[in-house]
Amino acid sequence: MHMGRIVPRRRRRLGVIGRRGAPGDFRWFEFEPTYVLHWTNAYEDGDEVVVDGFFQGCPEPAGAGPNGPADRMFRFLAQDTMQTRLHRWRMNLVTGAVSEQDLSDGCTEFGTINGGFGGRPYRYNYAATNEPGWFLFNGLVKHDTLTGREERYQFEPGVFCSEVGVAPRVGGTEEDDAYLVTLTVDMNRDLSECVVFRANDVGRGPIARSAPRADRQWHT
Repeated sequence: MHMGRIVPRRRRRLGVIGRRGAPGDFRWFEFEPTYVLHWTNAYEDGDEVVVDGFFQGCPEPAGAGPNGPADRMFRFLAQDTMQTRLHRWRMNLVTGAVSEQDLSDGCTEFGTINGGFGGRPYRYNYAATNEPGWFLFNGLVKHDTLTGREERYQFEPGVFCSEVGVAPRVGGTEEDDAYLVTLTVDMNRDLSECVVFRANDVGRGPIARSAPRADRQWHT
């Protein structure tokens, strides 16, 4: 789901419809204006529907720089320029009341969660950090939506990653008893790798990575 083009001073609306609802059951809730590129989860909490995603503080960056339209294109994709922050919207289906809050002060985007907690209350969101001014991911951050704590890992200069996939550990019971998998490109060595983290210890760094050999063995 994507929100439309920003119109200054016009509030945003989120719509809620029951899983088996009819078009007439649609309900709208108004919030502060923004644009959301990625949502991460939604669930029910008592009388409320809770939705998490990435709020853009500056959805329409300034005009093109010295390199013309290409500069503006990258501004539309750079987290720090768009000021994207993990955010939470709440809608009370009984009273109609709404509330919203940032879950992080840092600029991150492309968040993912343990898929087993999709549509249910969850705690951890794994997102990417970007190279300032560029659509390049230079690290990972684990957001704890319960405590606000963040755990980060940043790759070496010139090494960039993709958004992560979350692979729950077989037999695991905890939400972060899982592995984070991402692809990296090392511009210094002209090398691509598949890199694995423990979701419960992101700051430790990779625990395994694919070897740059034809047999695709792994080393830790």
